[in-house]
Amino acid sequence: MIRTTKHILKWNNEVKDLMLEQIFMDYSNCLKYYIHLITSEQLPSTKMLSTKLLPTYSGIIHTSWKNDIYRQAQVMISNEVNKISKKRYSRYQKVYFYFKKKNRQLAFLDKRFKELKLKSLYPLVNIDIKEISPLLDFHQFNITRDSKGFDEFIRITTPYLKPCTKTRYITINLPFKHHKHSNKYLTWNRRKTIQLKKINDNFYINLFYEKSEPIKVTEGKTIGIDIGYKKLISTSENQHLGQEMEYVYKKISQKKQGSKAFNRALIERNNLTNYYTKQLITDNLKEIIAEDLKDVKKGSKFSKKFNNKLQRWSYSKVLNRLQQLSEEKGFLLTKVNPAYTSQICSHCGTQDKSARNGEIYTCKVCGISIDADYNASINILHRGIIFDSSTKENLNNLV
Repeated sequence: MIRTTKHILKWNNEVKDLMLEQIFMDYSNCLKYYIHLITSEQLPSTKMLSTKLLPTYSGIIHTSWKNDIYRQAQVMISNEVNKISKKRYSRYQKVYFYFKKKNRQLAFLDKRFKELKLKSLYPLVNIDIKEISPLLDFHQFNITRDSKGFDEFIRITTPYLKPCTKTRYITINLPFKHHKHSNKYLTWNRRKTIQLKKINDNFYINLFYEKSEPIKVTEGKTIGIDIGYKKLISTSENQHLGQEMEYVYKKISQKKQGSKAFNRALIERNNLTNYYTKQLITDNLKEIIAEDLKDVKKGSKFSKKFNNKLQRWSYSKVLNRLQQLSEEKGFLLTKVNPAYTSQICSHCGTQDKSARNGEIYTCKVCGISIDADYNASINILHRGIIFDSSTKENLNNLV
């Protein structure tokens, strides 16, 4: 498993900041140029390309920098080509079934998609580079401990030659400090890769840590959870966490997007989400069964006002945090289809949409009256335990 920590580079002097600005600008220009060369087929796209074939552009001279820019250009082009390819295949399916229904263009129908002589997708690639994040390997940096008030220094070899030299490159030393989040990973193995970022005129570095996953827990309790808007998490043990989150979402919506107050409110939401999610993890926990809410907005017919609310909802952050904790702690995370879990009576199994009234679920058949989110979490638990343990493990690996 891999984790990332972000560190601000706010202790640089003016010269270092100007150098970083220059690197970002030249990196972006060179990246655009390489994308143009590849898509116009003036430069081959291959895993093993000699650096002698990579042209120097916008002052980027260092071969490792040119290699990294070339690889990033390949990834961006590949992602764009895949998107275009999926759209083209979708159009092909529509055309195919149309002609099949009309019994027309039989020569076309006799061929499979792979057999069609289709034009290259490169001319259709249009990549708008708004932000870049240079990814550097161990050839371009090294990190050393510091005794001058900072935790560590990162020494970056820039892509520029020193004046009057042919082999020596300009280097800059950037101090940074660790924080509460990064201190957790100091015992992990640090990868020999860093990422430079620029956010709102501030420079950052991302460090990457890795560690093998622990053995999955085989004994303990299994709980189901319902992720809600008014109550962030409700469990099948009748535990309710994050009941103030609706107020936090409202506070975010009242702030001007991009303002300092808006960003503070987002940080508060994220911190509370992480805090309450972590409350679920106990020593005797074997498995958490949650709703698979990745397509909760897809095809929805909610009002514009409600969709705006969903933008601030933390359900995806809860699921992502649970996935991380599952990898670190060893418990299973199983996701199930959430359909009708809020409409079914967890006591007798009757499905009735009208049984839920606000925060209360009252079954008209068996007469039980319980918290609606608690009822849904029990249904989620029941839905999860219908799989055998091997199926659960396979699903967990696919998440």
